[in-house]
Amino acid sequence: MVAVLFSIVYFLKRNETEGKVEYRLAYGDKGLEMLIVSVVMLWVIPWGILVVLPLALLLSALSPAGRESWQEFGKIRTYAIISMIIILLIGGFAPTSPPKSPSEWGEPLFTENPNAPLYPSGQQYTWLILPTDGGLNVEIIQSLSLRTPHQLGKFASASSTLTIADVFDMQQARMVQAIQLLDEQIVFDIDENEMLLSPVKDKKTHTYDTGGEKYELDIRLYELRSLTLSSDPQGIKVGEVFCAAESSWGGELDILVVVRPIGHTGLNSDRYAESLTVQWLSA
Repeated sequence: MVAVLFSIVYFLKRNETEGKVEYRLAYGDKGLEMLIVSVVMLWVIPWGILVVLPLALLLSALSPAGRESWQEFGKIRTYAIISMIIILLIGGFAPTSPPKSPSEWGEPLFTENPNAPLYPSGQQYTWLILPTDGGLNVEIIQSLSLRTPHQLGKFASASSTLTIADVFDMQQARMVQAIQLLDEQIVFDIDENEMLLSPVKDKKTHTYDTGGEKYELDIRLYELRSLTLSSDPQGIKVGEVFCAAESSWGGELDILVVVRPIGHTGLNSDRYAESLTVQWLSA
């Protein structure tokens, strides 16, 4: 980002000035300082660029000096803002760390997901856990590592990313692989293209105790509803999906997904997948 900011100044000012280019004054009074502060805020402000950019523009609009600077330096400031946004978006293609992989689960059944969207970058491991008694306690577990280009810090990174995924229905494509596995294990004939993820109203966080440390994770619950097994436009419930997310510095998020069919005893006795999540956190 810093390199882009200085490059913009150089290319726009190299023919307008003689001798040394004044980078510090190129964006107007306190312009460069505000840009640097905005970059720092991407690491500390929840929701990242989605809050930082409107806040910075609002502060400039409220200040008489800021409005005056925008009239004179609006063009170069606009170039800088657009460039910073582009860099953040391109950062969404950066590779992620391998997903958490607890030894208790054995080797993943799949280490990639062909249905996953290309953006943002991510990796996904999938396990199929079968019950020893042949009952309905089938579990499809997915461990993901995802890039969060809108935010570099970890404060509220998990909740913001899960909310964005809900708004844009980004989780649907990643669920196709799990639904196909579930279809192979239950008596219902379900179509992965005719499934609905219906959010369940529940608490947004849950605390897990690994024995030595406690983690408060952002969680989400969804009903997995088949649209082909019922004439109801909301479909019929065939299972539940549990998600837990843990954020880290640098714009990366770890997500645990547990898919369980209707009739699974854990839907009532272990709603927040305690044992699996503790193993995942300890990996």
